[in-house]
Amino acid sequence: MKKILLSLTLFAALASCKTPQTINKTSIDRTVVNLDLLNIKDDKVKVTIDPDKFSTQDVTFHLPKTVPGTYSIDNYGRFIENFKAIDYLGAELLVVKTDENSWKIENAENLDKITYLVNDTFDIDGEKGVFSPTGTNIDVNKNILLNLHGFVGYFDGLKEKPYQLIVNRPNTLFGSTSLKLAESVDLEEIPNSKKDVYLAQRYFDIVDNPIMYSIPDTTYVNVEGIKVLLSVYSPNKIHTAKSIKPQIETMIAAQKRFLGKIDNTSNYSILLYLADIEKLDAKGFGALEHHTSTVVVLPETMPLETLNGAMTDVVSHEFFHILTPLNVHSEEIHYFDYSNPKMSQHLWMYEGVTEYFANLFQVNQGLIDNQDFYKRISSQIEASKNYNDSLSFTHMSKNILDEAYKDEYYNVYQKGALIGMALDIRLRELSKGEMGILDLMKKLSEKYGKNTPFKDEQLIPTIVSLTYPEIKTFF
Repeated sequence: MKKILLSLTLFAALASCKTPQTINKTSIDRTVVNLDLLNIKDDKVKVTIDPDKFSTQDVTFHLPKTVPGTYSIDNYGRFIENFKAIDYLGAELLVVKTDENSWKIENAENLDKITYLVNDTFDIDGEKGVFSPTGTNIDVNKNILLNLHGFVGYFDGLKEKPYQLIVNRPNTLFGSTSLKLAESVDLEEIPNSKKDVYLAQRYFDIVDNPIMYSIPDTTYVNVEGIKVLLSVYSPNKIHTAKSIKPQIETMIAAQKRFLGKIDNTSNYSILLYLADIEKLDAKGFGALEHHTSTVVVLPETMPLETLNGAMTDVVSHEFFHILTPLNVHSEEIHYFDYSNPKMSQHLWMYEGVTEYFANLFQVNQGLIDNQDFYKRISSQIEASKNYNDSLSFTHMSKNILDEAYKDEYYNVYQKGALIGMALDIRLRELSKGEMGILDLMKKLSEKYGKNTPFKDEQLIPTIVSLTYPEIKTFF
């Protein structure tokens, strides 16, 4: 995740039920989700979820408390209304809300489906503290930003089972996403509408693949063996995908050259939402990373040159997350608990090293000069002094969701990046210039990869074993 702060000065310058015969659903063995974007009322989307057949007396359904990459408690269940559990005869089952994000359903063996309404976050004053790139937008026939963790939840025991996501939408809106589209067909019963069907292997793949539905403004960048979808929503048509494409093309090419063969990403999506700052709209500017996409929120009034600079800084940070935590991560991240999250010790690597790379590649590839790079590092040194310098970074990281530590989070972009730089320098000293932190990340990627997490306490000893004994002293 990358948050950016924009000053007031800059703002001023940026002028029907099933019959009993269909009870046996073991052949489906998946959770089927339907999002109705055709009948939106009061800015609320109706969600219907049809799970596999349950054999238990009761079952609990959850919306996430938090999601990977956010490091904050957001409680997406707060935005759910009119939750109902329906049996096979169309009658409502007893539901007990056990906490802000969970609903316990009685007589689960008779459960056919659940339905509920979802409010979006962008048109709530203050967005209830939800960082905009992790939030949701519902603007009928214009833009619907589906950060799916805000719309789709999971049943106990089914989180690792396949999902089928069905989106019924007007044919004027196009869905931009990296999620696999199985089919898109006309809805014969509703004129000028379509049904998009997406497939996901598990709940994580739902959360990991946001979709932005809007009037199409898209382009593709094909460079260095990667195909990047750029989808732009600019409510007042100030910016277009075409105008932003050249900078994205330059940036991705430079990142790929910097990374070499270290990554295995062949497709990527950039979903850019440009907020109208004159209205009740998104106010948290920055981005949230996913394995093969990122959601970016920035103010629409930025001049193109400023927007291009922000996109380079913000999107490059998110793209480098393909290294860590997406390709190198701990068990806490791989087996993420959306209801009772347990955090990893290694924010210094996930966010800090990523932020260091986002600056380093620019000077390495000639996008900025040496002096610009030094200025950025000097700024991070000064900014880091605003935080508790005696606090263990690993302890802070492990406890980042606690009230006592959450205000220290922004230091991951300051001191975290400096830790990455210092480690880079030390490795180069010890190797006489033959090895740096990018080489270390390549070794870690080869050892682990996206499907093999490490144990939190084993990362630093592993790094030492892959490098030099002196690195233990460094840490």
